[in-house]
Amino acid sequence: MAKKIQAAVTPGSAPQGQHYFASRLPWQQEPWQRLISRFPKIPHAILLSGIPGTGKRQFADQLAAWLLCLNRSSTDNHQHACGECPSCQWLKADTHPSLLRISPEVDNKGKLSQFIKIDQIRELMPFVQQTGKGWRVIIIEPAENLNIAAANALLKTLEEPGEQVTLILVSDQPLQLPATIRSRLQQYRVGEVSHQQALTYLTANGNFDPAQSQLLLNLSGGAPLAALVMAEQPEFLARQDWINDWQKLLEQRLSPVTLSGNWQKRLSLPEWLNLLQWMIRDAIAAHMNQPVRQTDLNFTPIIKSISIEQLFNLQQQILSAIHGQTQNIQSSLVYDSLMMQLMNLHD
Repeated sequence: MAKKIQAAVTPGSAPQGQHYFASRLPWQQEPWQRLISRFPKIPHAILLSGIPGTGKRQFADQLAAWLLCLNRSSTDNHQHACGECPSCQWLKADTHPSLLRISPEVDNKGKLSQFIKIDQIRELMPFVQQTGKGWRVIIIEPAENLNIAAANALLKTLEEPGEQVTLILVSDQPLQLPATIRSRLQQYRVGEVSHQQALTYLTANGNFDPAQSQLLLNLSGGAPLAALVMAEQPEFLARQDWINDWQKLLEQRLSPVTLSGNWQKRLSLPEWLNLLQWMIRDAIAAHMNQPVRQTDLNFTPIIKSISIEQLFNLQQQILSAIHGQTQNIQSSLVYDSLMMQLMNLHD
């Protein structure tokens, strides 16, 4: 049985095995039709691209299930894997011997690696070279996390594809892939969602009113699946409380030490930095008389005494803190330092 090398499950994903048979997303119908119409001459190497939160992984799973299904059909109205044959039963149990997943690994301490490593790509060779009937599918995601050695090893596989073998690379940032890799992939942009499609999807699946849907899309970059997840995130639910506390901090009605302690208990550092990103970005927009994304919040009291130059400087500090999360930095120091800077944003 092929080894399954996979990271943690994506937030909001379906129960075990069921994601292979989920309903196809409306904005993915056209690329799906283009792809399966080529069957059995499916490209041996496919790149699925698009912004995060638009269902690229779901598309990859459904394509893998369809290729592996023993009762596949490209002529019916649904064009899904049947969900009943032995192959589909293996998928439901996440034990299919002809499906290999490669993602950054989690070590014994529970830490997720930044990269897909060469040893993981070497797993492909015996898998690709297997003999027997039926398709074999490899899903690599996120593909931009391939390190240099892994990318070079993958290139050899792409140059000598096996029969009825399809590699599916999933990427948020395809331009980060080496040009030698990209040139050997057929790219399908499965994450292109129109604004109306996104609004309709959120209204139907999240029971949001139009204003709430628009707010969530503003903060998620127009990605409807990311917006659905965001609606339940602690940092999203804490936005009004944070702006109230920030106002008190600016007016020196709360000390930065007290506020730092309060928010360390409420949000993890990644959640708090994400919240700060939204706030600083909108504070800059409000300062420059530009539209804000968080239309339900009032930034006027905040920006009246704030220096725009310091806002831009703080924005850079937040980005540095986000990038520094992979290092062994004491979280409390980041809270304390940024809290002091937030208090001192005065003209």
